[in-house]
Amino acid sequence: MHHLEFDTPLGAMLAIADNQHLTGLFYKDQTKQPSLAASKQHHSHPVLLQTKKQLEDYFAGQRQRFSIPLKVQTTAFQKSVWEVLSHIRPGETWSYKKVAERIGKPTSIRAVANAISRNPFIIVIPCHRVTGIKGELRGYAAGVDRQRHLLLQESSTLGK
Repeated sequence: MHHLEFDTPLGAMLAIADNQHLTGLFYKDQTKQPSLAASKQHHSHPVLLQTKKQLEDYFAGQRQRFSIPLKVQTTAFQKSVWEVLSHIRPGETWSYKKVAERIGKPTSIRAVANAISRNPFIIVIPCHRVTGIKGELRGYAAGVDRQRHLLLQESSTLGK
C-alpha cells in the first residue's frame, strides 16, 4: 500500500492506493481512517498523483466529476448506495430518503445513512450531496462546515 498526504483549501487530505487503484481518500482529521502502518508515503505513485491533481482541479472549479480508478471493497448494500451517490449531479442534493428509494429500499433510511458514513472516498464518491429530508446538513464525516463549503463551491462553479 502507498499513501500521499497533501493540502487542500479545506484541510490536509490522505490518499491511499494499491498498485493500480485508489483504495481510500480521507481528510486527515476524520475519525474513520485505515491504519497506515504497512503503507509508505509515495510522492510519485501515478494513482496518488492523479488523485491529487483531480482534487486540485475540483477545488479550482475546473472539475465536477472524477475519473480515478477506485478499488471498492464493501458489502453489496453499501456498494448500491455509493453507486447511487455517483448519480447525484454537482450542486444538487438528495435526501437520505431519496437515496433509499433509488436503491429500492425506501424504509432503509438509517441503513443508507450508515452506508454513506462509511464512504472511503470522500468527495470522489459525493456523499456531501446527501442531506436530511428538509435539506439540512448533518452527519457528514468530514464535518458540516466542509459539506456546506463543497455544496456552495459546486453551485457557484456550475455556470463555468
